[in-house]
Amino acid sequence: MKFPTSFNPYMAYAKKNSGWIIIAVIALGVAIYIYFKGKKDGKIYIPDAPYINGAESIPSGWNPNTLADKLFKVMNDVIVASGTKDAAWKELLALPTDDMIIAVYNTFNKKYATKGKGSLTEWVNDEIYYDYLSGVKSKLYNKLKSLRLN
Repeated sequence: MKFPTSFNPYMAYAKKNSGWIIIAVIALGVAIYIYFKGKKDGKIYIPDAPYINGAESIPSGWNPNTLADKLFKVMNDVIVASGTKDAAWKELLALPTDDMIIAVYNTFNKKYATKGKGSLTEWVNDEIYYDYLSGVKSKLYNKLKSLRLN
């Protein structure tokens, strides 16, 4: 039997098994995605920042989770008014002690560091939509850096 000059045995095999080839390519793509996603998530570890006066200086009954959740919501959601971000940032700046700020920082990092940009300081620094005239973002960023919260 004589084959036409354009006949390629690999093309015949590919046509015959095209469904399996597509499944194999998709499976390989999913495996690569899972590998790199897991590798990225595993790299983010931010140790707790030490308290200045100890955790005893934090008022009993005060919960840093509430403010950490609020900060995550305003910085993670797509459509958020700049005034809403500024209000959350001002709330963090208005905390009476530095140890309370550190507690919010540690809580935020434990809950949300793997969901995006890293530490709370990095989340604040990466924000591009905010009220430029208020200066709250730069005040908060400078406060976090002055507490050595990277």
